[in-house]
Amino acid sequence: MAGGMEAGDLQMIGEGLERILADAPLEAIDHAGGVGEDMNALWQTLYENGYPLLCANEEHGGMGGSLGDAAFVASITARHALAAPLADTVLAIGILSACGIEPAVYRIAISDPLNEGAPLAHSTQSDAVLVFKDGRLRLEPHSPGQVEPLKGAEDGAAPRGSRIEAMEDIAAPNWLTAEAFHALAALVRSAQMAGAMQAVLDLTLTYTSEREQFGRPLSKFQAIQHHLSDIACETAASIAAVEIASDALAADPHCGARTIEEIAIAKIRCGQAAARVAAGAHQAHGAMGFTREYKLGRYTRRLWQWQDEFGSESEWAIRLGHAVLAEDEPALWPRISAPL
Repeated sequence: MAGGMEAGDLQMIGEGLERILADAPLEAIDHAGGVGEDMNALWQTLYENGYPLLCANEEHGGMGGSLGDAAFVASITARHALAAPLADTVLAIGILSACGIEPAVYRIAISDPLNEGAPLAHSTQSDAVLVFKDGRLRLEPHSPGQVEPLKGAEDGAAPRGSRIEAMEDIAAPNWLTAEAFHALAALVRSAQMAGAMQAVLDLTLTYTSEREQFGRPLSKFQAIQHHLSDIACETAASIAAVEIASDALAADPHCGARTIEEIAIAKIRCGQAAARVAAGAHQAHGAMGFTREYKLGRYTRRLWQWQDEFGSESEWAIRLGHAVLAEDEPALWPRISAPL
């Protein structure tokens, strides 16, 4: 499996993706109810520029990135509130490529192996689903037009349909357990939360500096400054947690127990921060933040949704606590105090 891309190359790829998403029409970015012509055109552009294949091995036509690089893409897509499943597709194709499969570039949703009853995110925009069950990877066809999205789901989430004949069905390598698969998807969601929080911070800073009350910008009022500093601190902590987990995965591409614990920390930290960031941003925006036309809700609704996908912070906290208590030697303080 690849050990990750050079930082400069990854940054260049990210800048290109930023430009594509910034120039895309809103209907292509936020068409959560289905694919649509604009979203199809945007996906074709992303495909032609190779973004779905970021984490695929070079012998499979990919860029040779590590699975951890999917988090980098996830953060960018979240900053633009992209409804299309690019981040999930990058991870899914990377997993399949790591297992020796050269997959066709479908729009791929990811099913949670530890919660089969969970809604399938991006169900209305995906034409394939990657499923891990009983030690096997299955890439199943999916018909987005035949699903009814859940009310209020930002990314076209819908109940998981029945399993059908797979396009790919292979035994997973020993390192890829259900727990590792679940954790990899959780890292993507953590990165998406961190990216969305950065967008919320930028949006709130702009709004409060431009909007005036009593002859002064809102950002000059102490109560608003408290909200801004809280949002900034929570966002910075979340970004750091995701970076640490991504670095751990780059060093341990088989996603071992310690790496899963680092991902757990990231999912917990981002989940906790998401609630505070969303609340603070809506407070700072006042009534404007709750209108459907204003884009703040596009981010905060996703934050609330991503908190629970692939394990809530409480579920991950319980797993992390069990892992620490299972150590033969005292493990909590050495891990807290270890240098980064």
